[in-house]
Amino acid sequence: MSTLRLAAALALLFVWVWPISGAAQLRPDTPTAPSQPLGSETGAMVTDPRWEVSLDGRVGIPRGYVKVGENEINGTKLRLHDNLGIDISGALELGAAFHFTPRDAIRGTFSYYFLDGGTNVPQPIAYNGDTFGPGHVDTNTDFYRVSLDYERELLHRSELVLTGSAGLTFVYLQVTLHGQGKGSPEDFYRQELPVPILGLRADFPLGKRVGARAFVAGGGLPPVNSLRKEGGTVDLSQAHADAGVSVTYRITRVLEAEAGYRFTYFFQHEKSHEDDNTFQLIDNGFRLGLSFRF
Repeated sequence: MSTLRLAAALALLFVWVWPISGAAQLRPDTPTAPSQPLGSETGAMVTDPRWEVSLDGRVGIPRGYVKVGENEINGTKLRLHDNLGIDISGALELGAAFHFTPRDAIRGTFSYYFLDGGTNVPQPIAYNGDTFGPGHVDTNTDFYRVSLDYERELLHRSELVLTGSAGLTFVYLQVTLHGQGKGSPEDFYRQELPVPILGLRADFPLGKRVGARAFVAGGGLPPVNSLRKEGGTVDLSQAHADAGVSVTYRITRVLEAEAGYRFTYFFQHEKSHEDDNTFQLIDNGFRLGLSFRF
């Protein structure tokens, strides 16, 4: 994969986190309210901020496969790690939320996934009607995901806060193989549709500044008419699942850091008279992030 791009992106995140965190801890007047979801304090405090901005980075171990067939040529099932040399993943995610009531919010997120690799294939492989190998093959599977969700606080106790969400997500995916002086892209995004997603997040205060967080979200589409034509009607099926656990640390009343584990599952299948294309990603990663309320 493009290691330099991923390293540079994650370095920017660390550079941003480190000085803010250090400066905040030096302030003697930093509030020491019990650890709760950001902005959920009650009592003799100023009015809760309405806006929230978040940034996080992830590094993971990807598994899955891609298979792209064209006309009468069945595509080879290419595993991301074993066949394409994609052995590490990265992601950057930017989010913004507007809390229009103390319990309700609209949140938008933009995620960019880094999935590049290269390897020597010992025998010919079929992809998108072309043949690659034997020889070196590079693969670019970078994609981005845009989501819009409505969130509502379902339960608020001193020991637990539950928040539910419902929304839509859209993925822009293009998988390109390069080798032997040629390249072949497959535009999965051309048949993409917004996918409904439901989620649940639980926050557990563990002390004045420290807390734990767990979340799960998922959704999908059964085989449906994508409303596109490519060698006939294209049917699309898609599935998403995301989950994570993390530790949170309240730097100030409006600034919170988070670190933990993130699981990502993404599946997309396109089927028509001409094409039979499938992409699957199973990713286990480490996540580091910041949230700021104002």
